[in-house]
Amino acid sequence: MNTVSQTFNWSRFVATLRKEVVENRRTILFSVIGIYAMLAIIMILGNLTTGTPAENAIVMSTNIPYSVVFMLLSFVVCAISSMAFKSMTTKAGRTSLMMSPSSSLEKFVVNLLIYVVAMFVLFFACTQLADLTRIAVLKPFETKNFVVPGSINFANVKTFTFMADGSSSNSFVFWVGMSLFIGTIANAAMYFLGSVVWPRLSLLKTFVTIFAAQSTLLIILIVLINVCAEPHVFGQWFRDFMKSGGFFKLSCAISPVLAVGAFALSWILFKRKDVVSLKWWK
Repeated sequence: MNTVSQTFNWSRFVATLRKEVVENRRTILFSVIGIYAMLAIIMILGNLTTGTPAENAIVMSTNIPYSVVFMLLSFVVCAISSMAFKSMTTKAGRTSLMMSPSSSLEKFVVNLLIYVVAMFVLFFACTQLADLTRIAVLKPFETKNFVVPGSINFANVKTFTFMADGSSSNSFVFWVGMSLFIGTIANAAMYFLGSVVWPRLSLLKTFVTIFAAQSTLLIILIVLINVCAEPHVFGQWFRDFMKSGGFFKLSCAISPVLAVGAFALSWILFKRKDVVSLKWWK
C-alpha cells in the first residue's frame, strides 16, 4: 500500500519522471534510435526508387511520403504505448513502482507523458531528422535525371491530411486525414490501457482483444443489415455515406470519446494494482 499523500506534488513528479527516464534510458534510447534508423532507411530507399523527375512528380502530388510516415506512426504508437507499465511484469518491478515515494497519480502521469505524449513528439522529431539525413546522403548525387526533393514539413497543418494534395479546402480529404490522426491517438490510449491490464505481452494481447472486438461488431452489423434492411439499399446508402465523408466525421466524433474513456479506465485500473497481484478485478 502506498502511504504517500495521493495529491499531486510537482517536486515528487519531477523526481519520479527523472527516475523513470534514468532507469529505462537504454530502452528509450534504443527505441528512438530504432525509429530514426527505420525512417531514414525507408526514406533513402524511397527516394532512390522514385528519383526520376516523372516518378517524383507523381509521388509528391499524391503525398505518399506523409502516408508512409503515418503508417509507421500507427505501428510505433501501438508498440511504445504498450511498454508503459512493463515494469509490473515482475514482483520486483511492481515493488519498486508501487512502493516508490510518489503518489499513484504522479506515477500514472509520468508514464503517460513518457510513453504517449513524448512518443508523438519524438516520432515527428525523428521523422524530420531522418528526412534531413536522406537529403544529406543523396543530395551530392543529384542530377537532372535523379531528383532529391526538399524536406517534409510538419509545421504546415495541411500535411496532416496525409492524402491527395494536402489541401484543407477538400472537405473529404480533410476529414479522412483528421479521422486517421485522431484514431491514432485513440489507439495510443487503448494500447496504454492494455499495458495496465496486461503488463506481460501487452502488445499482442491488446491487438488480439481489439481485433476480436472489431470482428464481433462487424458480424453483428452484417447480421442486423441482413435482418433489418435490404442489402443493396444499405450498400447504396453506405457508398453515399462514404463519399460525403460522413463515416470519417463519425470517426472524428467517436475516437476522442474512446481515447478519453481508455485513459480514464487506465487510471481507475492502475489504482487497483498492488505488489502481490496484477489482477485488475481485485
